[in-house]
Amino acid sequence: MKRFKNVLYVMNNHIDKPSPSLLRTVSLAKNNQADLTLLLVLPKLSLPSSAIKIGVSKGEIEKFALAREQENLQQLISELDKEVNVKAEIKIGKRYLESIRVVLAEKFDMLVKEVDKVSWLDRLITSDDMHLLRNCPCPVWLMKKDEKLNYKQVLAAVDFDSGEDESCNDELNNMIIDLGCAVSLAEFSTMHVVNAYNAPDAGFISLWVDEPDKVEKELYESEYRNSQYKMDKLLNGLKQTLGDESFNFLSLRSHIVKGVAGEELPKIAQKIEADLVVMGTIARTGIAGLVIGNTAETILNQLNSSVLAIKPKGFVSPIG
Repeated sequence: MKRFKNVLYVMNNHIDKPSPSLLRTVSLAKNNQADLTLLLVLPKLSLPSSAIKIGVSKGEIEKFALAREQENLQQLISELDKEVNVKAEIKIGKRYLESIRVVLAEKFDMLVKEVDKVSWLDRLITSDDMHLLRNCPCPVWLMKKDEKLNYKQVLAAVDFDSGEDESCNDELNNMIIDLGCAVSLAEFSTMHVVNAYNAPDAGFISLWVDEPDKVEKELYESEYRNSQYKMDKLLNGLKQTLGDESFNFLSLRSHIVKGVAGEELPKIAQKIEADLVVMGTIARTGIAGLVIGNTAETILNQLNSSVLAIKPKGFVSPIG
């Protein structure tokens, strides 16, 4: 798995010992022969007027805090794998904003962060995690606090309902299975490629025909055949890219399920006990504007696994 050259690990808070997510990130950097940067973002200090009156200096406190955290980070780095080039940076401000600015300035090609909450169900929509998913231009890998050392099940969610921009959707699907395969091959895990198909207008159309049940059934069968055709095309392209040996080594299973993606994909993830879900986070209304669709947010809010979220090439972050 050599997809990344420059990996950023965003720390939630000060830590004394390497966490499971940090150790996995170090392993990711090592396998990719990538550089790794640990980023700690401290909140802006806001002193009450009473503290200023008695001579407490905001600058002095920030200077002390930066020196202490820098020392702690160097101690943390000394405990990590010496074969990985690791450095540390400290910023002051809002964590998601400073993280994305660092990604843009230093051209990181992967951002890794431990989730804020133990359960995704407890996560607030306005959290740093969702801001990163919406606005970070590079892939965002959100890991659970109790991250496993090895994944057994990786789920790659692909969308064949391309609307008017089929080439963009195909490109994003290829990126999803490319990264999903890279993780699966490195982890010796099973990879599940999942697509949910639907015929949302079938019920309405059947109201105006003579044989409504037959027509509705035919509409769903047509959508299924379309998904099956595109799944076969996607996996054949993957086989050509990987070569026969690697493709045969990959433990690959495809799933085409009937229903709404926002409902069916979390069910599949739960059923197979997915350790990681790889998915796209683009809205069909455009690349540069709204960047995470309702379906993606609906899925994310139901998952209890780590997530690797990808945006298509050409995405422009609104954060400068």
